[in-house]
Formats: sequence, C-alpha cells, structure tokens
Amino acid sequence: MFLSMSTISSLGVTQMTYGFIVFYRFHLMTPEEAGKAKEFWEEFGKGSWPAHLKLIGDYKHAWGSEWSGFLLIETDDPQSFFEFWPIFRDKTRWYIENTRTIIAIRRNAKDWM
Repeated sequence: MFLSMSTISSLGVTQMTYGFIVFYRFHLMTPEEAGKAKEFWEEFGKGSWPAHLKLIGDYKHAWGSEWSGFLLIETDDPQSFFEFWPIFRDKTRWYIENTRTIIAIRRNAKDWM
C-alpha cells in the first residue's frame, strides 16, 4: 500500500532524502576514447538520466584520493537509484574502471544526530 505525500505529512512523518556520493576512476584512454566518453556522458545526461534522481554535481577531481572524480546524487526514493545503477554501470563500464558509493540520509536542521 502506498501513502500519498499529504497523508504522510498529516501523520507527522517527514520524507527522507537520500544522498549518494559515487566515486569513479577512469580507464586509461586515448584522446579518441576520451572524446567518445565525453560525448556519451553529454548525450546520456540529456536524455537518459532519470528525472527522480537529481544529479547535484559531477566533480571531475577527488584530490587526496585515487579517484578521478565523483557524482553527487539525491533522491527521495532510494530504490530508484538501486534500479538505475546497474544499467548505468553496464553502459559506462568501457571507460569507468571502478566505482565506490557512499549513501547517506540528509539531516534536517532540527536534527542534531
């Protein structure tokens, strides 16, 4: 059974927002492969990125780590991320060597823990 947002609010329950930090490391690529990867990412972002996953940022460096960069994603429905991610990884595996994901729940201003 699904509850509407108004029903959830009337019960005094707040909706949780989930944050995903996805670190990624590129394969070594030729300039041609890098161009193809950039083109893929631009096209994918325009038409294939799910509306329910908000891409907060795509950071191209992660200084102090072995990662090439990271994505910062938010959603109110974490299941949507878990359904989307394997499909996305299959499409990017040729140029993304590895990923690591950290998941968190956004803290409300009134919460201290």
